[in-house]
Amino acid sequence: MKLISIAFVFFAVALSNCQDDFRTLEITKIKYGTSFGMCMGYCTQILIIENNIASKKLVSRNESDSEKSCSRSINSSEIFSQVNRERFNDLPETIGCPDCADGGSEWIEITTNIGSKKVIYEYGKEPNEVKGYIDDLRSLYEELGTCE
Repeated sequence: MKLISIAFVFFAVALSNCQDDFRTLEITKIKYGTSFGMCMGYCTQILIIENNIASKKLVSRNESDSEKSCSRSINSSEIFSQVNRERFNDLPETIGCPDCADGGSEWIEITTNIGSKKVIYEYGKEPNEVKGYIDDLRSLYEELGTCE
């Protein structure tokens, strides 16, 4: 019984250390995306910021449409430095009712070298914890356009 108790305590401490690590480690990638369930065409769009490159991917629901992508150089650290990892990590994975009644969804995924966390929420109703950098992500997303 003592062995099980010791193993449980060890496991709990290890898990809490993983949470602390996510909050203090350097961000290596941010993904931001939108999706609309009742849509024709390029209904899922994803922005990826990694290695000083911002790339955008457009995915169509129509199987005959090919995926589109485009990219440009940026200074990733300008956006990465705005993220409060502790506040982001404390968010639930789903907020509200994303894409209910075809209202659409938005999401942000933050990756460090030990893992990632994704938060999805109703389109246009971002949580306060991401307000410091969501406008920059949206601007970059719009600047990349439709990847023609």
